[in-house]
Amino acid sequence: MNIILKSIAIALAFSLMSLPVLGQMGDGKIGEDMMRGKAKEMMNEGKDIREKGGMVGMGFMHSEGRSFGNYVTFSVDNSTGAVLNYGISGSTIFDYINVSGFNFKESATMGSLTRITNKDRSVVIQLHDNPSAVININTISTTSLIFTLAQGVTATKEDKLINISADNITAFIVAGNATSINIAAREIRIEATKGNIIFRAAPVNVPVLNRKFMGEMMKNRAGAEISVGMQDKSSIVNYSEDINVMIRSIERDRMRMTINSQDHSGKFIMMDIDNTSMMWNERQMIRLYLDNKSLRQVMSEQELYDATESSFWLNMMGKNRMQAVMYIANFSERQVDIVVEDNITSTATPGSTSTTTPEVTKTEVSATPKTPGFEVMIGLLGTAVAYRMRRKQ
Repeated sequence: MNIILKSIAIALAFSLMSLPVLGQMGDGKIGEDMMRGKAKEMMNEGKDIREKGGMVGMGFMHSEGRSFGNYVTFSVDNSTGAVLNYGISGSTIFDYINVSGFNFKESATMGSLTRITNKDRSVVIQLHDNPSAVININTISTTSLIFTLAQGVTATKEDKLINISADNITAFIVAGNATSINIAAREIRIEATKGNIIFRAAPVNVPVLNRKFMGEMMKNRAGAEISVGMQDKSSIVNYSEDINVMIRSIERDRMRMTINSQDHSGKFIMMDIDNTSMMWNERQMIRLYLDNKSLRQVMSEQELYDATESSFWLNMMGKNRMQAVMYIANFSERQVDIVVEDNITSTATPGSTSTTTPEVTKTEVSATPKTPGFEVMIGLLGTAVAYRMRRKQ
């Protein structure tokens, strides 16, 4: 009888040992099985968690050390600060994103932004849950970064631009401040000085690569990227230290924002409007106004990037979905209106100097503070609650 009981006990022990470890271990590390879970599984699990939590659109929810966004999923090792299992729409892109010698302090989330910092704030990793799945890594000193590619993901280098290809995802890493870039097997190693390393994918909802926009990041001429989606939730990523974007109002047929910069030189602004915020039909058109004057519309992306005067290029992708890239030739504080107008009754033409747009009286929606890559998201859910994870001391 004792032999039988001992055999059962041993079998039970082995069974328990084979189960995945959940939550946090005693030393503060996230269980390896959880960290290495596939992005597709995380995305499916995240959909259930978000649905039960009433989460709609852009924004992260958390469960047992994992972050579940509408577009992006990942885990953070709260011992090293490494980003694990970074995926976009269920496709794993990076197994790990590591910063050498990163003395992890905390991981904090508000809305669709997760920010990971080290103790002296010399490195800040910012991950955005938006259609372009932006990662912005800001450094103030010489830093070594390692991106470990997931199985099946490839990377090629063109000077300081790295092309990433995985499943149906196409993306770039822009490393304008890099002193060296090496790609070996599945590892991308970047040595960088003060500045920003930026990862950006072709938007999931408007699959246009915008390679030229990435090139403008290298020239410090990419100012910001604004995404607006379900329930008027917004994601604002500022690529320049001096630029600040504030969304004043969002209505069915118009959106108003102010953009200012201490750097008065020209900047490009990317705008991604999803089909659940502004609405239009085939008899209507989209017009942009800069300081209440109709902004010149160009007919090609190349024409926009060659422009010397304020202009915009519009890319309509199916019903009620569009992407616009705007060039503002000089800065003080500028007001930008995106307006849905009837083709039949509109008397203005692209390039005209109409000085009237309908007044917007709604209250302020969202804004970006000065830190590059930071975003604030305020939607119909009301005030966002920050989530923080600190390293155990």
